[in-house]
Amino acid sequence: MKLFLDTAEIEQVRKWLPIIDGVTTNPSILEKQGGDLKELAKLIFPCPLSIEACGNFVSDAGYWANIIPNAVIKIPLLNPCGDDNIKIIHQLTQEGIEINCTALMSLSQIILAEKAGARYVSLFAGRVDDEGGDPYSMIADCMDYLDNTDCELIVGSIRTVGNVLEAVRAGADIVTIPPPILEKMAKHSNSLRTVNEFEEASRRIS
Repeated sequence: MKLFLDTAEIEQVRKWLPIIDGVTTNPSILEKQGGDLKELAKLIFPCPLSIEACGNFVSDAGYWANIIPNAVIKIPLLNPCGDDNIKIIHQLTQEGIEINCTALMSLSQIILAEKAGARYVSLFAGRVDDEGGDPYSMIADCMDYLDNTDCELIVGSIRTVGNVLEAVRAGADIVTIPPPILEKMAKHSNSLRTVNEFEEASRRIS
């Protein structure tokens, strides 16, 4: 499994750089955290940086792909009017731009995004769960469908350590995780207690 960091904070990326395989951003993250996309991309190169295209998807995608060599362009399957972006995704992939089709909530959407040529498909597991769905069965179904394709499943909208572990158990290719969840994954009260016991024993015998 690959681990992406869901952030635009440069210092967080530097901290977790030894263990991450890429970074995902979106306009909400950039609005809250700031961050320089060019600096982020340079820091993690050659790992991918997912950047959300907005407004005119084609021109915005072309702009970022031209200035950032490791950019993966996030295009939602649906535009704000509810129309699909299948032709746009296909066009951009034909132009050699890697696409992360995002804001996906169902296997049926995953199928369409992969057929359109997306390099990555992003399932928002937390939002599926919010609506009473079973995101982990959906992940397993998506992985069965994507087997033997070049398309990788990114599981996002992660809210807890449990979400990460369930996504791993379900066989996800990639989980994109906010820094606070990574902090919690590293911590365990018994680990802390044990290392303190070792330190105390070392002082007694020295």
